[in-house]
Amino acid sequence: MSKPKNIIQVFEHQTLKVSTDPKFSASHFKALERYGYKTREKYYSVGNKRIKFSNYVGVIQVKNLTIEILPKADNTDLNEASKDKWHDALISMLHECKLIKLDSILNARLKLKSASILDLYFDVFLTETERIVRQGFIKSYRKVSENLNKVKGKIQFTEHTRRNYLHKEKFFVEHKVYDVNNKFNQILLKALIILSGISNNPAYNIRIKKLLLDFERVEETNITSSWFTSLKFNRNSERYKAAVTLAKLIILRYSPDLKGGNENVLAIMFDMNILYENYVYRKLKVLESDSTIPITKVRAQNRNPFWGTRGIKPDIIIESESGNYVIDTKWKILKDRKPSDSDLKQIFVYNLHYESDLGILLYPKMSFESADKKPYRKEIYQSKYCQVAFADLFSNGELLDKKLGYSLYKDLLRTEIENT
Repeated sequence: MSKPKNIIQVFEHQTLKVSTDPKFSASHFKALERYGYKTREKYYSVGNKRIKFSNYVGVIQVKNLTIEILPKADNTDLNEASKDKWHDALISMLHECKLIKLDSILNARLKLKSASILDLYFDVFLTETERIVRQGFIKSYRKVSENLNKVKGKIQFTEHTRRNYLHKEKFFVEHKVYDVNNKFNQILLKALIILSGISNNPAYNIRIKKLLLDFERVEETNITSSWFTSLKFNRNSERYKAAVTLAKLIILRYSPDLKGGNENVLAIMFDMNILYENYVYRKLKVLESDSTIPITKVRAQNRNPFWGTRGIKPDIIIESESGNYVIDTKWKILKDRKPSDSDLKQIFVYNLHYESDLGILLYPKMSFESADKKPYRKEIYQSKYCQVAFADLFSNGELLDKKLGYSLYKDLLRTEIENT
């Protein structure tokens, strides 16, 4: 897949230096440095003319440069083939976890042959917004205070007296209007305005300009995170949800260049640990509806009281008539089959607390197979086991395995559940 000149692809935990890539200039670094300090180096750490990425993956746009940060959990070289593989894998995982809406992954791949993950997000947002415009904007009532030549609604006497002492023909009133200037449309407008300033795609720029004409009756306003927490969807506004979700990413992850140097930054990033956990959970969740598999429930992030006000939350709990099984996903590369002490102690607590005979530490697949389960040493715990296992995310080494849940059941759980 040929990459445009203004795109750099790196892997998580990799370092990007000004001196080693001609696309990454000192001005790009300065903008990312400011954004890094603003976000408390959440997505990457800042060094001497270098950026070291963390466990977050996704895409960052700075000035005219797009940087894709890809996941990586194998020992392959950092070549173009490996980047293409994990590029497609990331899109598929985001789609599976409902973090982006796609008609099909194949369609996404065709679109991305000369674009980036960021362009994909822009395309979906524009498509959803265009659909809303075709269907018609939501209208709602809002309060308006203004000076009129007639009484409409309620007179605001204090303000009326102050403003109209010399204008007896005027009335300062508060009344309601029914129009499209509401929070839903204001959110979409704000995202469109941001995109109009950062999009480098001529085809998208045409679509953005056309949409902005449709939003002429909507006022631009400052939008904060509190807008989204207070937003309530109903039967009439449900059709806005996908567009608003994407607009939220664009608005809240955008950092304008207040110095006017056109070095704005937009970062759409995801914690790979959470993404991996969510992806594995969704693949296992489908087993509930398969009558041939004796699993009654697959639960995720179930918090239980542990000590005082503190609780514990295992990633995934598998319930069956034969007992409970705990899976703790770990997005990290092991140098051998030996997990850290903290990982072992964590799964041990889950074994005890959830009365589970088997706790599984599930890492991404590397060069070696899953180890056999081993009991805890003390006699009173010898009926409880821990297994270090590795999930092979890919089928035939390239595409994500659509039946990963079935593969995990067959390799790790079937014998335990069916023979107990």
